[in-house]
Amino acid sequence: MNSPVRRPVRALLLDADGVTQYPRAGWLDEMTRLGGPRFIEAAFRLEKGTLTGKADLKELLTTLLESEGRDATADDIVEVWCRIDVDEFMMRLVDRVRAAGVITALATNQQSYRGGWMQANLPYADHFDHQFPSFEVGLAKPDPAYYTYIVDALGIAPDEAVFVDDMEVNVRGAQRAGLRAVQFAGTDTYGHLRCRLKELGVPGL
Repeated sequence: MNSPVRRPVRALLLDADGVTQYPRAGWLDEMTRLGGPRFIEAAFRLEKGTLTGKADLKELLTTLLESEGRDATADDIVEVWCRIDVDEFMMRLVDRVRAAGVITALATNQQSYRGGWMQANLPYADHFDHQFPSFEVGLAKPDPAYYTYIVDALGIAPDEAVFVDDMEVNVRGAQRAGLRAVQFAGTDTYGHLRCRLKELGVPGL
């Protein structure tokens, strides 16, 4: 029995943190200095509740800092959180795929302050046709509804999109929504990623 013919890839969706961008060295040490030894774990736990835009991270951070008796402000913490460098090699990969006629989109979980800073200060609009930060979508990975929202917004079928993320749980969420998806783990090289994207039918690589 012949296997079903796959549709051509019409969109490439990339995660931000761990794929297209990375925090600058020393940011965790600085955040620990500002918030204290127990702060990091608590701050990340609070951030998860703000990714869909339904809670205000600065308000939550202010309460946390006060409970720890710290002089730092929520603005201080957010500033450190926004110390990000874009991966220029990955941007060149995106540009090649885009030049081949594929829609490119940034699909990232972000709270409003960091996500807004990224939109205003990082060059993603020069490389991506669309950006879908979770705080604007109102849904967050790995919820399959997040990916469904994106493909519906792009006007394509789920299996016409390829999604890349560094976290396996987010890749599984995309696959449950019907997308083709690949994990770009910290031990992977750009060559590994290119080969996997080619296997999934992404043109321009």
